[in-house]
Amino acid sequence: MKDTILFASKIFESQNIQTFLFDEDFSDLELFDASLRKTFFPTEDYGRIKRWILSNCTEKNIYVLEDFFRLSSVVFPLEKKDNDEKQKFFIASPFTFEKITEESLERFISPSDNAEKLLRFYRTIPVIFHRDTFFSFLGAFFTELFGGELKISYHYFEGRENYLYSEKAEQRDEEYLKEVEARYNLEHKLHDAIRKADSQSAIRAFKQMQQTGIKPRSPSYVRNSQNFAIVLNSHLRKIMEECGVHPFYVDEVSRNFAIEIEKCTSSVQVSDLAVKMIKTYCAQIASHKVAQFSEAVQKSILYIDFHFAEYVSLSVIAEELHLNPSYLSSQFTKETGENITEYINRTRIEHSLPLLAHREKSIVEIAGECGFDDMNYFSRVFKKIMKCSPSAYRSRLNH
Repeated sequence: MKDTILFASKIFESQNIQTFLFDEDFSDLELFDASLRKTFFPTEDYGRIKRWILSNCTEKNIYVLEDFFRLSSVVFPLEKKDNDEKQKFFIASPFTFEKITEESLERFISPSDNAEKLLRFYRTIPVIFHRDTFFSFLGAFFTELFGGELKISYHYFEGRENYLYSEKAEQRDEEYLKEVEARYNLEHKLHDAIRKADSQSAIRAFKQMQQTGIKPRSPSYVRNSQNFAIVLNSHLRKIMEECGVHPFYVDEVSRNFAIEIEKCTSSVQVSDLAVKMIKTYCAQIASHKVAQFSEAVQKSILYIDFHFAEYVSLSVIAEELHLNPSYLSSQFTKETGENITEYINRTRIEHSLPLLAHREKSIVEIAGECGFDDMNYFSRVFKKIMKCSPSAYRSRLNH
């Protein structure tokens, strides 16, 4: 047995993960987190760790513990030789499943004077980047060493104030209900901000939601982040539909983000993408929101959105929609605050902006693609709306 444990220790220590044996009398509990709590959060009760392991790691399984501080441990109960022997555990700890940066640190620890010291601490902790691969290794490695059909039992401990779940069931239920209620309040704030196309308020609510310590549903932290982003994308899509945006735009935006979510390889990428999603949905809602308009104006806006690159005017729209031009002109201006020509020009300029960000096409080509036959007219309209010329706008983007 000693040789087996020594071999296991060498394997983990080759990845800079410290190992040790733990039994009922074990007192040096700071080894579990390399003294994180003792140094930065001295009110934490290390005894919870010991009591939880003795109470819950009773089966011959491989226990992987991950806490709100993103620190992880592998716990394996060793076989007792006789009934009088104290239960011993092989421990490999601590390590993380992601590189902790200043940005990611803010997601689970509130900013404090210790931020820089905490970052220096996390730089000393080994990182296992491929969680799923690591889990597969654990299963094969421990089965080979100790025999039997070993399963991995993963546990995530939420809430910064408790390394492990509360020892009082009623207290845990009450705290959990409060957490759920707070999370749903933030979700409502997020949804309301999206409906108003208020991206800054929406992002603040989203950042607060990230810090609520949502219990993961997968051993993979990246997968959990992706799942959260998928749910967010679904909610934003629904809100976009409720705001009267045409299904064509709704489907295009949500489909593109669904693809981007699956391409992410780190939780930081997912978080950045979620912020981008919020900004994009708000911009789309602000640009295409038509639910508050009359049917005639709604149809006119959608016609312009789909035909802006073609020849389109008040008379063309009125003929297509079988409406009186004078009535349509008056109603459109009354409801939107701008006349149809102004709306057509603004729509065309908005579509020209992403094209100007790249140099593959000339400004003349871009003007034509956006419905402007006259380059000089395009320049005048662009300058009126954007307060600079198309060439100046492109130059500013590339510097």
